[in-house]
Amino acid sequence: MKLRALTIGTSVLAMLAITGPAGAETTWSLFTPFSTNDKPTQLYRAFAKDVAEATGGDLVIEVYSSGELPYKNTDVLKALATNQIQIADLALGPVAGDVPELTVFGLPFLCTSTDEFYKAIDAAMPTFNERLQSKFNVHALAGWTMPPQQIWLRDAVTEIGELEGKKIRTWNKMQVEMLDLLGASGVAITPAEVIPALQRGVVDGAITAVIPAYDWKFYEVVDAGYMLNFTMTDQLIAVNDAAFDNLSPETQEALVETAETWQQKFKQAIDVAAGEAAENLEAEGMTLIAPSEADFEAAREATKPLWQGWADSNGEIAAKLLEDVSAACSG
Repeated sequence: MKLRALTIGTSVLAMLAITGPAGAETTWSLFTPFSTNDKPTQLYRAFAKDVAEATGGDLVIEVYSSGELPYKNTDVLKALATNQIQIADLALGPVAGDVPELTVFGLPFLCTSTDEFYKAIDAAMPTFNERLQSKFNVHALAGWTMPPQQIWLRDAVTEIGELEGKKIRTWNKMQVEMLDLLGASGVAITPAEVIPALQRGVVDGAITAVIPAYDWKFYEVVDAGYMLNFTMTDQLIAVNDAAFDNLSPETQEALVETAETWQQKFKQAIDVAAGEAAENLEAEGMTLIAPSEADFEAAREATKPLWQGWADSNGEIAAKLLEDVSAACSG
């Protein structure tokens, strides 16, 4: 009897070590690939604070930025799926190798403004989650976007044809294909190498949004931004299914409601930060060049074949996303 009692007691202690006693807080790790002082990381810290308050301290989220955990952008989905982290800033573009059929927002000139994105993300989310849950046991609670992607250049251009022959740093395959159709060429360079490559003239330009362009001090190495607004990023506030299921129903509800509220908070904060970044870049001497309507439409038409090619290559899920997102962005 003593042996049996000891065995039961040991089992109980083991369970408590995993789940904690009733009413104890749960601690999650949230990873974002943005740097410690970047605006999205600051917003995630505020989100974590709101979650703690909304759950009465039952769920505590510790936010880790780039370099604080051994993950890169391309690792986030796998780390989340294996419960190494319980919640993440998941960008679908960098994990295109795992879910190529979900990278609809990477299509150039499909969605070209934040307003269009926030209409489209609600249309895309059910399909995103059906695939993420079935393949990775992960689902998204909300989505947000950085400002539109632009091309930042050592030497200013005034029209789309002047991109021909230029080498431009890209961060996904679709951008390489887009530049090829516009007569330029894409070069894969890690974020840490971008500024040195621009300084040395290894590349003529780089693709990013206006906020990181200012945060990374592009004004020290490039002259102009060609403001094509050609694509949006798709950042998902995503969670591991098992970790989510282990929360109490009340905590789950509070987390979901807080994340939904933060979808709009991200939009508002990023819009403000984008405006400030653009003003700051100009104050530092950079020229921000808006393409003519004719050049914008020419670029859109030149790259539009990529839409159907992407859908044809990635099956029914991609075809549905293209239809849903295209309708939302043009509606």
